Amino acid sequence: MRRVAWIIVCVVTAAGVSPMAHAQGRVVKNDPYAIKPATQQQLQEARKWMITLGKQAQQAAPKLHRGETAYFYLFSAFENKADDKRFSDTAERMFSELCKQFGANPRAVWVGKCPILAFNDARQYVAFCKTIGFEEERAAKSRGLTLSRSDGMVAIVLSNTRTETEFYATMVHEGAHGFMARFVTTRNLPAWVSEGIAEHMCARLVEDSRARTLWQESTRQVLDGKVKPESIFGGVELDPFAYGMAHALVRHMIEKDGKAFSTFIRLLKQGESEEAALKATYKTDRAGLLRDWRANAEKALDAAEKENKKEK
Repeated sequence: MRRVAWIIVCVVTAAGVSPMAHAQGRVVKNDPYAIKPATQQQLQEARKWMITLGKQAQQAAPKLHRGETAYFYLFSAFENKADDKRFSDTAERMFSELCKQFGANPRAVWVGKCPILAFNDARQYVAFCKTIGFEEERAAKSRGLTLSRSDGMVAIVLSNTRTETEFYATMVHEGAHGFMARFVTTRNLPAWVSEGIAEHMCARLVEDSRARTLWQESTRQVLDGKVKPESIFGGVELDPFAYGMAHALVRHMIEKDGKAFSTFIRLLKQGESEEAALKATYKTDRAGLLRDWRANAEKALDAAEKENKKEK
């Protein structure tokens, strides 16, 4: 039996070709990481995996039931139809926004459909995580995770959270990670880019999510001289400042030029270095990106504060 490797991305509480040669998203010939059209065999395997995940989930949560949308299999233990509808609507809206932002063909992202499993009991979530080989201690500290298999299949797993807002923010955050695992190639993005995209999508799609203000707090910390923003380039720590700072940079890049950002992501996914991708799309480097971000930070904070007052 073929062994499948796993990559698990968890949310916790607290290149040889010229950049311009494929800047429009053309995949390098024979790229081993490239996303290719799913074969009938892969589609059958994806459905078998979905059924297996469902059975494992129901062992942990007997009341779990399955629904289906155009692009997702949804497992949940919600007790009323309104919750199931919001669950399915949010999944589809999240996927639509990601496809729109990055110019992705929605039918070419997943192998079949992506399973999302939502547990409304944290103990059941931990029990399920143990069945898929995730450590109990780490699972107990997490709110959700993305399963990304070496053969290209992806699933999202969600735990119970204190509020609905936190649940849907986790769903969108992990959904963005799942999407990026299948966008153009299976290469990983730099951590600050990956987390920045996930937090930016939360802010766009989930009203009152923490991501909507966290970037402002991180920006203020930098402007007040309390923290150096360069720290996130060495790896994103699982703390509020790092998540907020990653979001602030991604938000700035998208607002400056959304199309350039999409091309920047495609170049990274096609194997270009971060430096080469920045030069090809924004004519800058890390230091220049931070300078440009700083130059616009106060204006961005003022606009956000005015928007916050309107919403109140």
